[in-house]
Amino acid sequence: MEALDFLKTEQKEIESKISANHKARMQNSRQKGEEDGKRNLPSVDDGFISPYEQELQSKYQAEIEEMFQQGSQVLEELYDKEYKPVEEELNELNEEKINTLLEQAETDKNKKLEELNLNHLDTIKDIENLPHYQVAKQRYEKSKARWDEVTSKHGRHELNINFRPYWVYILLLIFIGIAEFPLNNQVFLSFRETPLLTLIMSGVLVLTLPFLAHAAGKILKQSKEKKLYPFLFVFLILIIGSISYMTSILRANYIGELGAPETALLLDQWTFFTIGIILFLVGAIASFFAHDDSIEFSEAYKKFHNNEEIFLELQKDVSSKRETEKEYFDKTRKAIQKEYTERTDFLKNRLQYLKNRKTQITGEYNKVLSCFQGLERKLNHFCKESIYHYRDTNLTFRNNHKQPQAWAKEVPELKCNFHKYNVLNKEL
Repeated sequence: MEALDFLKTEQKEIESKISANHKARMQNSRQKGEEDGKRNLPSVDDGFISPYEQELQSKYQAEIEEMFQQGSQVLEELYDKEYKPVEEELNELNEEKINTLLEQAETDKNKKLEELNLNHLDTIKDIENLPHYQVAKQRYEKSKARWDEVTSKHGRHELNINFRPYWVYILLLIFIGIAEFPLNNQVFLSFRETPLLTLIMSGVLVLTLPFLAHAAGKILKQSKEKKLYPFLFVFLILIIGSISYMTSILRANYIGELGAPETALLLDQWTFFTIGIILFLVGAIASFFAHDDSIEFSEAYKKFHNNEEIFLELQKDVSSKRETEKEYFDKTRKAIQKEYTERTDFLKNRLQYLKNRKTQITGEYNKVLSCFQGLERKLNHFCKESIYHYRDTNLTFRNNHKQPQAWAKEVPELKCNFHKYNVLNKEL
């Protein structure tokens, strides 16, 4: 039970209970005194205290014992749990020891900060030395060095391409292949093979024409860098011309087998040849404008930008991890500094706090003790008052109006337990 709680609540309840019991006993003393007085009891010659007075003393003494059990617990808890720990800490603590503890706190703080900083640097190093990140970084730096060299050599930083975007060029090649398919499929029907084999032969030719157009346009655009490219371009023209011519003959023969007049076959043959050449030229021209005129520049460009994209993505992830680690580092460092500040403030103010706390506890203890000592004195007084009230009433109603010999003695004091407790020393 807290001392202040007792002083605010329990004290009033105990006082009310004591007063109520005393009032009832005073009433009973009057009645008992009248009853015994009319009977001239106790007798004049009795030299011992009457049973009723003994009963009154026992009741008041029982109240004192009950109050002592409750009050002693309050005082002992206050002393053992509050006063004694403060007193012991004050005996152990002094300015020199506080300075030692302050130095130790600073040493601990510096040690924690140093350990935190080393762990932070190790973590950052581990993040930056991730194998896949380092590999991507090396590739990027190597391709960047090559890119800087190539751009310096060519005097530009962008591809010399007129056909953009590149995916439109790919769609055009696919369209050329699709346009070739029905024409070539009709040619290979003349072989009278199975539909699957006919489809495969047509498909091979369909893939060949866009591929040759792509190669021809690219070779023509980059012929300045490779001496062999002009010859390859002529060779490709011859191949595509031969293929177109052969397929036109095959188609004319197939139409002739179907009963078409010979006069129409020649025109059909050259028409089919012209369509094949036109489709090839369209693909080759598109390829010409869709590629850079330098193999070296385009390869360095693609390699650099691909490696740059991969590296920047990984660098973003590494930066995110590094930022997370930095936030954790700052947060932990602030927590260590806050702990140190709180610790030093606690130590610097500890002596004064303990002195103030001791004064406070001493005051509470002495108030509680004084309260219980006062209640004991009150019960002792109430006991005598009840006995004297009994005697006065008894004497009033006696026929002989003589006092018993026992009344010549003073009423004995009750045993007061709290008076053996001493107040706490207020001196610090």
